[in-house]
Amino acid sequence: MKGHASVIADLNHYLSFELTGHRQYLLHSGMCRHWGFERLARIQQEYSTEETQHAARIIARILLLGGTAAPKELRAIVGAPSVPEQIELDRQLVSDALTQLRDAAENCEKRADYVSRDLLREMLDDEERHLHWLEIEAGLIDKVGLENYLQSQLGS
Repeated sequence: MKGHASVIADLNHYLSFELTGHRQYLLHSGMCRHWGFERLARIQQEYSTEETQHAARIIARILLLGGTAAPKELRAIVGAPSVPEQIELDRQLVSDALTQLRDAAENCEKRADYVSRDLLREMLDDEERHLHWLEIEAGLIDKVGLENYLQSQLGS
């Protein structure tokens, strides 16, 4: 099956977000675990795993369309030195991914590639839920204060 070149390019572009997210959330998970924030570490690990699964599905779709899985760029990741900075870095990554996902899904619609569109919409839903969680966590820090928030992250 031969896919449209622009759809394959969009899938590869989004693949870079998934691979970056996997690495960034894995790093943040390890840092949180090291600091003793087990709840955050577990959640970040789950997001890292989800990104890996998304990447595998994107790669499979690219290959099915006759393309080559070659992410356009792997974004740099930074181990943010604090939980609020980690949340902000993750919010920015997810926000950027949402923009790219919406554009890619629209392109798939124009090219009548409804399977790729549906795959991207499914991932769009996951990314929106992730952004919502990040916004809630940032709001909690503002409402209860950083010390109280971090205390709630101890243990599982």
